[in-house]
Amino acid sequence: MDTNTAYEKNGFDLLRYAAACSVMLLHYSSICMILSKNLPEKTAAVMSGIRKAALLFPGVVILFAISGFLVSASFERAKTRRAFFLKRVLRIYPELWICTLINLAVVCVLVPKQLDRSIFPWLVTQIVGIANTPACLKSLPTGSVNGALWTVFTEVQLYLVLGMLYPFLQKMKDRHWAAFLSVLAVLNLGCAAAVRDAGGIAAKWIERLFIPYALWFFIGVFCFQRRHKMLPVLRRVFLPMLCIYLILKSVPMRIPGYYADIITSVMIPFMVIGCGYFLPEIRLKQDLSYGMFLYHWIILNIMAHYELMDRMPWYAGLLLFFAGTMAAAGISRALYVCASRVLRRGRGE
Repeated sequence: MDTNTAYEKNGFDLLRYAAACSVMLLHYSSICMILSKNLPEKTAAVMSGIRKAALLFPGVVILFAISGFLVSASFERAKTRRAFFLKRVLRIYPELWICTLINLAVVCVLVPKQLDRSIFPWLVTQIVGIANTPACLKSLPTGSVNGALWTVFTEVQLYLVLGMLYPFLQKMKDRHWAAFLSVLAVLNLGCAAAVRDAGGIAAKWIERLFIPYALWFFIGVFCFQRRHKMLPVLRRVFLPMLCIYLILKSVPMRIPGYYADIITSVMIPFMVIGCGYFLPEIRLKQDLSYGMFLYHWIILNIMAHYELMDRMPWYAGLLLFFAGTMAAAGISRALYVCASRVLRRGRGE
């Protein structure tokens, strides 16, 4: 990769954890407010505040923007397109498969009498990462066996699109990029309108396709391709942009957009890339952020099944939620590392 050393010094390791925590807090607060039978007024206010903060800085938008930036660097480092795709597969799928087995074990313990043959098609879909809930598990308190997995399959789609388009994207001039990102913004707004007006199966298809989320991802790609020009600017204007963003979000008005309003969809990706270089260089030995995305819903299902959100103070429940998720992510990562070592030894490497 032709990136200067200065551009390799960033805080994206920390921002990935911030994105995962945002998603976790959004899901925990939402499920807590929906399922808790006797939610104290103070707890309800705290959960509402947590949910609003998580929506202000949506973790999925942050994740996709960082992914677009860093995966572009991965493509340029890869010697071939095949090598790029292989690296993406190894990054996404082994831990997903481990998560699927752990999730299966969990539901076998929680609701063994509910399991039926519909579990087998679900296991097959998990091979490629298609998010769905088998019919026998739709009665889980959260309504989903793992409600966060849609992001994984969306990422896979975006990797495929990037792998095919990247050589063309490299040749695009600034005006072409402006037109391309404008089209993606219009598609985001169009998907929001389609879901609002059509609903039903059309809304489900839109939710599962990469199209409404592509804007966030490709802003990250654009920032990487124009990194020598964009990064110094984004680093300098990060704080002013943050202030402008907070002011705009404080104005009570309805702003259209899919998943997030269009202001968030445009500003957050640029802010995240700028923040990555505004922060000092941060390198963490272990990255458990992917595991946090994979396992937090499983922990939610366990807590909801045993009604722990009702039985514990809000701070104790939140602490248990994070501790359980981090423990599961750490165990999963350790299993993946051990399995990788065994396979390498088996091949004589």
